[in-house]
Amino acid sequence: MLRNYLVVALRNLKRQFSYSIINIFGLAIGIACSLVMFLFVYNEWSYDRHYKNADRIFKIGVSFFNMGNFGPGPEVLGEYLPKEFEGVEAFTRILRSRETPLSIGDKTFDEMVYYTDSSFFKVFSYEFLEGNRDFALSTPDQAVITQRMARKYFGDAPALGKVIEVGKERTPFTVSGIVKDDDRSSQLKATLWLSIDHQLKNSKIWTSASVFNYVLLKENNGREDLDNALDRIMEKQVYPSASSAGMPPNISFEDYKKNENALRFNVHALKDVHLKSSLNYEISTPGNESNMYTFAAISVFILLLASVNFINLTTARASRRGKEVGIRKSIGSGRSKLVIQFILESVIVSLIAMLLSLALAEMFLKVFEIVTGTQLINTLWNSGWSLLILLAFAVLVGFISGIYPAFYLTSFTPIKVLKGNIAMGGGSQFRNLLVIFQFSISICLMICSTIIVRQMNFMQTKDMGFTQENMITIDNVGALKQHADAFKNELSQMSGVLKSSLHTGEPGSKAVMSFYTFQTPEMKDPVAINTYFGDAEYIGVMEFKLLQGRSFNKDIASDSAGVVLNESAVESLGLKEPIGAVINKDLHVIGVVSDFHWESLRNSIAPVAILLSKNNYYQLGFRVEPGAAGNFISKAEVKWKSLVADEPFKYHFLDDNFGELLEKEQVFSKAIGFFTVLAIFISCLGLYGLSAFTAEQRTKEIGIRKVLGATAVNIVSMLNKKFTILVCISIFIATPVSLYFMLKWMEGFAYKSELSLWTFIIVSISAIVIALTTVSFHSLKAATVNPANTLKYE
Repeated sequence: MLRNYLVVALRNLKRQFSYSIINIFGLAIGIACSLVMFLFVYNEWSYDRHYKNADRIFKIGVSFFNMGNFGPGPEVLGEYLPKEFEGVEAFTRILRSRETPLSIGDKTFDEMVYYTDSSFFKVFSYEFLEGNRDFALSTPDQAVITQRMARKYFGDAPALGKVIEVGKERTPFTVSGIVKDDDRSSQLKATLWLSIDHQLKNSKIWTSASVFNYVLLKENNGREDLDNALDRIMEKQVYPSASSAGMPPNISFEDYKKNENALRFNVHALKDVHLKSSLNYEISTPGNESNMYTFAAISVFILLLASVNFINLTTARASRRGKEVGIRKSIGSGRSKLVIQFILESVIVSLIAMLLSLALAEMFLKVFEIVTGTQLINTLWNSGWSLLILLAFAVLVGFISGIYPAFYLTSFTPIKVLKGNIAMGGGSQFRNLLVIFQFSISICLMICSTIIVRQMNFMQTKDMGFTQENMITIDNVGALKQHADAFKNELSQMSGVLKSSLHTGEPGSKAVMSFYTFQTPEMKDPVAINTYFGDAEYIGVMEFKLLQGRSFNKDIASDSAGVVLNESAVESLGLKEPIGAVINKDLHVIGVVSDFHWESLRNSIAPVAILLSKNNYYQLGFRVEPGAAGNFISKAEVKWKSLVADEPFKYHFLDDNFGELLEKEQVFSKAIGFFTVLAIFISCLGLYGLSAFTAEQRTKEIGIRKVLGATAVNIVSMLNKKFTILVCISIFIATPVSLYFMLKWMEGFAYKSELSLWTFIIVSISAIVIALTTVSFHSLKAATVNPANTLKYE
């Protein structure tokens, strides 16, 4: 019986070859798109869920002085939390170090290193291939590496017991453990762990964010118990030191907790960190939960579009299968067997489409990487289960897509079918609803994609309040020590260099940030303000716009006690006449610059203070003429190496700071656009097949109309009218839906582009043009056929 089903199914696919190709190709594109997006969504959702006790692991960040919320927290927490809370099974701290120089024999490497303590491998369940989990990192000179790093450093030779020399000081660490490579999604991306003992400062200061704190709770202990323990630490340890942390003297504990400058712990379950954390300086770049849900929704919608195509084309050609159904029923075939036959045909189409979709999905990944410069996922084949999952996915899609056509086709009464044509009215109305559904989704995606692109363009072109272009920053200038000024002065004399400045902190960068509290005599409590330090040329180099007062002058000694504020800082401090105002008893406001962005445009412009400093600079900025950057960088590097040969020469362009902040937004924008184009193509593919069937079904009618004097224009208009009405209904449905979702999405931006009526008009016209272009091919073909050829057999 199964063999008969398969033979009949393949025979029908061959008989209706062109429609089978449209069905298979449409399903393949839909499955490929949906599969890629689903795997991306799953990849984002699965972050850190693979750890054995992931549901009992929590990360503890901190906030204080109203400076913002930080992913890392105080080092001292690791000392007090296990004492205060018996529910702690293990507590670990991580200090991350990027591009750490390693020496192994005569080979050198730059790696990201996690300095951590021995309890790390009790909290996180890495699989040890060599060494003992319980004793790993138990002494200050131990290291643990992955098997991939073992091969990289030592080749095929045994790695256990070998020495790795770390840093410029070449501090020796002995490999005490080798763990299995783990490429699953995780924020903890290290491949080398060193003992943290030498890095800890034994600091008792609570208002710091120096290490990442993770805690594994015992079974039967949860988030509420942890929060209660942290509240007790707040009362017993943090509050007593409040007066030394800038709080008013004799403040009560209740008032302390209400104060916006008070220290607060930010607790996240490990499984929530990647998608739900909005803290600064997380251990790795977090994802975006709303973007993940957007991708998930689009994945489902694209799969629905492909399924709708299948249902539409199958039911449209029901009359061609009607006599087959009637004959089968008249000779005793039951409806259940016919349903199985048609669902099997659907599953076969889906399986063929799945094979094609695998190649398309890999191609989409490569095309997406070329378009965006970023990978969604590496490949579809990350595990041995992939093939089984894909197979089950194909069967499910085929089954769901085939349910309605199967029951619809087997509902025909044999006697009516064998006497003549089937009444197709109800099926036609259903198909119209499916076309409306398809184009409503496609138009909604078109509108959303257009608005997202407009917002991204707005963010890229908005006036930031300073000049980003042609500004080069050399990092780690502190390594030059006493040579910093000479290095700056020599490079400033180069042709093409306009201005230069030693400074610490710049807009768009979180590599170096400083927050200090400021208070006027009239203020009850101080406020925390992001503070930049620079020499007298700093404001001029950045080209901040001076509104009142003046900039710093190196020849005026009193400017060492001067401060320049932006407009938001003036407002935050309540200064009506800012120039000459006294802050923190010994600072005098000498100037006010216009507001400028120093964070993403998702955030409102915050207060900024600029102070004059004569030492401890971290960065050196140069504003150069257009086209002079390449020559400048090459000469600067030569000079750098002549002064500090053992320190790497590092630099960046100022406009790259905001490029990094926008990177995820841009990828999201391009991804939406990419999959929107594919969704439109799928809809048009179905419309193409449906219009071909409609034109074929009305061939004789068209011939009669032409004999009676109808022109080709009349015929095309008649055939296109129905589809135009359906697209217009889709526009009417999609416009308010997309507007609602875009208004919700744009709530996440402090600065946003205006929603223009022209956006909706242009998208609507585009949708109509796309639809008419798709169906007009068959309309024109039918309108130009000689009526004699269609009527001669009547």
